[in-house]
Formats: sequence, C-alpha cells, structure tokens
Amino acid sequence: MDGCSAGTDAHFASALIAKVLRRIAKQTNLRSFAERTQHTTRDLLKHTLNTLFKDLARLNADLDLKTDELLSTLLLAIVDTQDRNAEIVAIGDGVIACDEEIVVFDLGNKPDYLGYHLHEDFESYWNVLTQRISAQNFQDLSLATDGVLAFRAFSPDSYRPVTEDELLSYLLLDREDGTSETAYRRKVIYIRNTFGLEPTDDLTVVRVMVE
Repeated sequence: MDGCSAGTDAHFASALIAKVLRRIAKQTNLRSFAERTQHTTRDLLKHTLNTLFKDLARLNADLDLKTDELLSTLLLAIVDTQDRNAEIVAIGDGVIACDEEIVVFDLGNKPDYLGYHLHEDFESYWNVLTQRISAQNFQDLSLATDGVLAFRAFSPDSYRPVTEDELLSYLLLDREDGTSETAYRRKVIYIRNTFGLEPTDDLTVVRVMVE
C-alpha cells in the first residue's frame, strides 16, 4: 500500500487497508481450517479483494469519509509457497519482479485508486482489472511501491553512474543479501554511498523466496 500524497491524511488509507487485509487473512485462514477446504490462489485473490472492497465501502459510509481520504495504491498477491504459484493484482502504480522479469505499472501519477470505485458493482470492477499477473513455478517474487523508481541525486559530488534498470535489478532481483529488512536498509545505504542517490518517495518491498 502507498497512500496518495495529494489525498487527505495520505497515510490513513494505506494503514486502514493494511489492517482490513490482516483481518481478512485471519478470518479466511480460520474458515478454511474449520471447513477443511482448499482454494486456488486465483479464487483467494478474488475473495480477498471482494471482501476488502465491501469492507471499505462500509467503512466509508460509517465514517462519512471523503473520496480523497481513501486513496492508496495496492499491490496484492496470494502466494502458494508449496506449489510455487501466485496471483497478483496491482491497483495503481508499483513494480512487480518475478525471477528475472520486472514489470512496471506506471499510470503517470494518476493511479486508478480502489477508493474511486467503491460505489460500483464488484464483479464489474473485477472484470475490468487489467494489471494482473499469474506467476507459476517461481523462486523469487517481489512487490514494490513506485518509490523504487524515485531515486535521485542528493549531492553535486561525482559518483559511479548507474541506470534505473541496474537499480531495479539490485533491489528486486539480487539474492545475495536475502529478504530481511536490514538487507534492504544496507542496499539503500550502498546505493547512497556508491551512486549518490536517495529515494524521494516512500519505498517498500515485500519479497518471497522459495527453494
């Protein structure tokens, strides 16, 4: 999640979506355990997004929120680590990397936020979502906010040149440092010290590696 800086209380929408998704995940897990049912990743993605859609619409009405208070991008993945497959939807800007392939979703700073569609029928909304990816038999999957595209020079001093593709590869494909939070902190420090670049937008990476 990445809140819209032009919205009201930009952090609120992304934090709210995170909390709602956490509850949905817990409830889905408990229900599946109790009913001893299994679902495909695609079915779970649709169910999760549908539940989020309805919950946000209800909260929007209960809290009497304005549209610009519910604007956040969302990269949502349902991952089966045993079968190594995933279903992913990107709502707004962001970057998805799967093994050696990187897909950038850039709507020119005009993301089509979920908050714009809460008054619509979910099935109709689901059927027109085009920013969807299916990953099969993957080993390495990363979801990132568009902050990975926002590294800029912070000093007039000379540093080693680097391309955007090289930065993306280092941040999202390089496996040497693993997936820990400290690994990404070290990467950002390395980019700063080596290339003289710092992120100028919120930067978050969620990464899954399976053997």
